Amino acid sequence: MNIPEIGEIITCDRAIELSDYYGLEYLVKRIEEKRDSFKDWEFDGVSMIPDDLFSRMFHVPNLTEIALQHDLKYAYGEAGNKTEKLRADLELELSLLNDGASPEMAKLMFTAVDIGGNELLKTSYSWGYARK
Repeated sequence: MNIPEIGEIITCDRAIELSDYYGLEYLVKRIEEKRDSFKDWEFDGVSMIPDDLFSRMFHVPNLTEIALQHDLKYAYGEAGNKTEKLRADLELELSLLNDGASPEMAKLMFTAVDIGGNELLKTSYSWGYARK
């Protein structure tokens, strides 16, 4: 499976393909059942961070792919589901650790997405950002 390039537009069909590849069957089902509720979105890697530089500096070789999995969970996150969001953020932290990030860097990234991804902020990377 080729992961999207940074800047690639992710359609519902592409999101289903990627979610299926990563074993995120609950997202596949959600997107298929509510396709008209979602809009296309642009994959930006790790939001607000240059992925290549960050990946090399902090020894996280699969950073962009880790970000993609987190973005899929966020883009199609169920409105108001704080438990699902927390699980996505904890899985991000664990993936970073498993890929070589220091515990401090993984915790910093967790904190950043926990706060910055708040659904109420309605940013391009907030929880549920692919919802129309």
